[in-house]
Amino acid sequence: MNTLKIKDFAWLKASSILLSFAALVALTGCGQPHTANHHPAGNVSDSVQVQATGSAQGIPDQALLRFVIVEDGDELGVLKQEVDDTTSTFLDVLAELNVPRENISSWQVAVTPRYNYRDGQQEFLGYRVSRSVDVQLDDISAFDVVIDRALAADIGRVEQIRFQVADPAPLYALARADAMEQAWQKAEELASASNRSIARVQEVVEHGSAPAVTEGMMALRSSADSATEAGQQSLSVSVSVKFILE
Repeated sequence: MNTLKIKDFAWLKASSILLSFAALVALTGCGQPHTANHHPAGNVSDSVQVQATGSAQGIPDQALLRFVIVEDGDELGVLKQEVDDTTSTFLDVLAELNVPRENISSWQVAVTPRYNYRDGQQEFLGYRVSRSVDVQLDDISAFDVVIDRALAADIGRVEQIRFQVADPAPLYALARADAMEQAWQKAEELASASNRSIARVQEVVEHGSAPAVTEGMMALRSSADSATEAGQQSLSVSVSVKFILE
């Protein structure tokens, strides 16, 4: 009698434990929804980032030149005077050509001893006295005339020639617009490939950009031999754009 009651109690207890475990398993399964294809708003999967470069071209309307006046010889005082005289003559020429004085920078005289080395011996040859004169030409059509007059004034060479657009801001605006247009096109292609569409722009970062300038160095020669063409200047802007998808 007692044995039966004990068995009945053990069976009931085991059944209770099994039912509790089954209920726990059922509740656990109901509490874990499938999230593999669920993307909360703002998740990185709901955005696309692209980079693009835009460009614009313009005709240079400004020239920057560096003329170098050089004299070699033994008498330092005489050489300096010759450089000063040539500089003065050239400044007068620029004034005649209506180049504003504020567009001209005349540097201090530089003196360099000249030597020759032969059989291990140092031989003094004299001095080189030089001065650089920087000129900004706002009227680029005067370029060849300035070169001719510099030649007549016994200036030996132009150390630097640079053509540029005086006000590049409008060109940069066009280049930025071109870059953004290309960024939109890239983003739309990527979104379409994944059956999505573009909702809006979240972030735009512009990267460093610089104009492509025309530079050079030349020995002076008459413009009658060759007229100078400034060509075109190209400006570029690169952007990184993050788009939100929908």
